[in-house]
Amino acid sequence: METAGRTSLPATYGDFIGDGTVSLVEAYFDREMNAVVPWRDLRAMARALPCVQEKFTSYHAYGGSSVAETLGAKFSAAEELSAATLDSMVFLNRDGKFEARSLPVEAQFAPAFGVCVGDMDGDGKEDVFLSQNFFATLPEEWRQDAGRALWLRGDGKGGLKAVSGQESGVAVYGEQRGCALADYDGDGRVDLVVTQNGNATKLFHNVGAKPGLRVRLKGGPGNPTGVGAQMRLIYGERKGPAREIHAGSGYWSQDGAVEVLGTPQAPTQLWVRWAGGRTTTNSVPAGAREIEVDVEGKMGVLRQ
Repeated sequence: METAGRTSLPATYGDFIGDGTVSLVEAYFDREMNAVVPWRDLRAMARALPCVQEKFTSYHAYGGSSVAETLGAKFSAAEELSAATLDSMVFLNRDGKFEARSLPVEAQFAPAFGVCVGDMDGDGKEDVFLSQNFFATLPEEWRQDAGRALWLRGDGKGGLKAVSGQESGVAVYGEQRGCALADYDGDGRVDLVVTQNGNATKLFHNVGAKPGLRVRLKGGPGNPTGVGAQMRLIYGERKGPAREIHAGSGYWSQDGAVEVLGTPQAPTQLWVRWAGGRTTTNSVPAGAREIEVDVEGKMGVLRQ
């Protein structure tokens, strides 16, 4: 229990006031008291559980009490749940099972709402972007405003490292919500848009990445952009990361349907698994900057 706000948080629940409804008491482990104590202060607890106000006549008395002492006889009939961690995490699919990894500490400074995955620097390895912050807290709580929007650079093996705003050029100080990736100017670099609650939408034009290959899928009637298809570049014997066309992502957002795949070296083939399960593989012409592939496997070069 190294950090009370992030690890092993228990919650005790039960019908504490005898009205047939379930109340939940958030708690944490206090090292000095060596006990599990209520998270909320006396005033907040008393509003929900009047019996607490009757029992404690001062904040000092309440502050020195554990959850068991606070609830008294009602604690014996209570149930308990606990969260192993409150970290924002990534779950890596490894040979049929998921490997849980906490995101870097910079991702834990504030809650995240929007999530984008793309190759933001063009190195052929997938990166992650998080929109952060939450201001609508209860009066007795602090604003969760330590996030400035965060780019996490991927190493191609499941590892992620935070990139500072000074390096990435991405800094948003408000209540960030939706985020989406798209190459809006067609230069082969993925750009970023971030919305805010009650503030201006931010558009970040990517000028520093190595240009990649723009791929446009034609999925046929009813699915013109190929939603549900997965694609990856092949470099001889090596495969690049898989990318999926999806309709909707984190917090009311949708990435652009034209994907930008990083090209750390010249690709030889493009592999696509379409939504219906069919797979196609096409040779990538040397020097191509944008290609189009339809569900029948026909490919055309749109930009050379």
